Amino acid sequence: MEVDKNEQSILEHAIEEWQQTGKLTPEQAASLKDTLEPKHGDRQQIAQYFFFIALFCTLLAFGAIFLNEKLLEKIKLYFSWNDLAIAAITAVLSVLWFWYVGKKRARLSPVTYEIYMVLGGLSVLTSLIYCCKQAGTTTTYTTFLLLSFLILGILSTVLRSKALWIGAITAFIGWFGEFSIYRSTDNLFMGMNYPMRYTALGLIILAFAFLQGPVKPLAFTWRITYVTGLILAFCGLWGISIFGNYNTLVGWQQVRQIHVLAYSVVFAAASVISFLLGIKYKDEAARDFGVLFLLINLYTRYFEYFWDSMNKGIFFLVLAITFGLVGRWLERNNRKRRKTSISNQP
Repeated sequence: MEVDKNEQSILEHAIEEWQQTGKLTPEQAASLKDTLEPKHGDRQQIAQYFFFIALFCTLLAFGAIFLNEKLLEKIKLYFSWNDLAIAAITAVLSVLWFWYVGKKRARLSPVTYEIYMVLGGLSVLTSLIYCCKQAGTTTTYTTFLLLSFLILGILSTVLRSKALWIGAITAFIGWFGEFSIYRSTDNLFMGMNYPMRYTALGLIILAFAFLQGPVKPLAFTWRITYVTGLILAFCGLWGISIFGNYNTLVGWQQVRQIHVLAYSVVFAAASVISFLLGIKYKDEAARDFGVLFLLINLYTRYFEYFWDSMNKGIFFLVLAITFGLVGRWLERNNRKRRKTSISNQP
């Protein structure tokens, strides 16, 4: 069994403890220690670096080839191909690629497998681009993004790929942006400006994440969905705390910032709730995002209301005292929990 240095030390210590307590004979302990093999961490890490470099170069090559209209036209004219032919060729290549990677998956590391899935996903998107061009849907990206979301989502579920799921969520967010633009009136979609609508989208994605968790075929990517929803919701709330729900920059500049103060309070309350829930349920993402965006909220309000009038030192002193009190409160709670857990031990 391959283990790193820390794991090997822990396991060897455990084996020695079991030997001393009589649970293992010296021969059994020696046999178990012989099964521990140190990982070649440096080599694996270097190999991963090279894989990431190869992936980055592939992305650059993809952009240079498929986003360069002149090069594409030369290729099409040279081989006398139309858009449908290129779409068919790349679709076949995608199927063959996924089949090949699927056969070799048992011998691939998780990182290598996800990199290969990214390459296959690029081929699928290339095929989809030319299908959309052949169908004449190039006026907007709405159809392309929606189909990308559906196809990548299905492939992610079937192939158990987190990278493809990230691509699917990204396509869905892009589709929502395009869709809301074309369905908006006076820069408002269902009465919401950009920050407000993306806050709503973040909450929808969060709700979907909790529904996704119990579904076995989708459970392996629920955390990605959950973190994406948190990021969108908090970034949207941050935008609302600055711009309110005004649909134009001119309209926002004509009102005093005090008129959107209520949104700042909501933003702060959401951050505190996320922080407390993260502590209660041991959710690092909710806890860390709560603290991060609470800080962002405080700094934003400072620059809005107190930059010109309040002494900078006093502001940071208040922040230091506030977070010091919060840290002390957390430390006390941790001590109480440790004492409770120790007293409950038999």
